Amino acid sequence: MLDQVNHWVDVAATAVDCLLLLRILTLKLFRPYVFVTLFALLAVLFDGVMLWLGPDSREFLRVFLYSRFLYALVFPAVAYDVFEEAKGQVAKFRKLGLRRLVSSIILAAVFGFLVAGFGGVEQESGGDATLATVALVVWAAAATASMAFLWSMRRAIRTQKMEVPRNTSVFMVFFSLAFAMELLSCLFDVAIPLLNAPLSGAIQLAINAFGIAITTWCILKLRAMPSDMQPEPEKAGL
Repeated sequence: MLDQVNHWVDVAATAVDCLLLLRILTLKLFRPYVFVTLFALLAVLFDGVMLWLGPDSREFLRVFLYSRFLYALVFPAVAYDVFEEAKGQVAKFRKLGLRRLVSSIILAAVFGFLVAGFGGVEQESGGDATLATVALVVWAAAATASMAFLWSMRRAIRTQKMEVPRNTSVFMVFFSLAFAMELLSCLFDVAIPLLNAPLSGAIQLAINAFGIAITTWCILKLRAMPSDMQPEPEKAGL
């Protein structure tokens, strides 16, 4: 019964992700928010692959693990991209935060490869254990570093009492929660072998429901950019 509920929640989550992508495109937010748009597109793509292959299939497991390496690059780019509408106001703080963000992910990636290299014996399936270990470490590190970057930027904005555009505030809250959810999902994936089926199904349902809730909130809160913030054409020199 719980498996069927989770299946239909997965379908609902895919539909909501499609609506977020559509909302970004119709509001023309893809122009300033390139990596945010990419994030929404990837969410729809991998949701579709999951429904096609099945969330418990071996094929989707490999797609899922390899996608973690892609997200390790996308997450920090998205966190940096959140402030594109306010880049003039927060340029100084964004540069400082970017250095910490990149260095944290690099250190975590190195740690992941060290753990994979010295952490134990590979399984007979051709190194799936090593792939899973590195993928989970890099995934968790990217989500944590990106979330920390957003929170540090949020703190700097509040300290300086800056007024940022509406969409910047919306994306800042949304991705802070989304990265926290990614981190919880990573911890859940690690703990699955220790949990019984009903409990793991209930936790998965709660995570998916939370994802649907914050994505729906983001869809409802986004607005088109004000006309005075649209880039003006350059004047021809005399």
